[in-house]
Amino acid sequence: MMMLVFAAFAVLLIGLELFTGCAMLGWAADKMVVEREKSPGPYWFAITLHTIVGIGFPILFAIYS
Repeated sequence: MMMLVFAAFAVLLIGLELFTGCAMLGWAADKMVVEREKSPGPYWFAITLHTIVGIGFPILFAIYS
């Protein structure tokens, strides 16, 4: 159940990232926020990575546990 709550929270965060056009990428302060207009490649990479980690893994763990 907790994994599905985490996945729902990730859907909310990804929705906000898509709505605002800014995504969080990495831990370094110089490239932490990626904007869709300035650098679309890293932005869509961050969205894909967040989708896999935030939605895909929790659903797989919920199914197979």
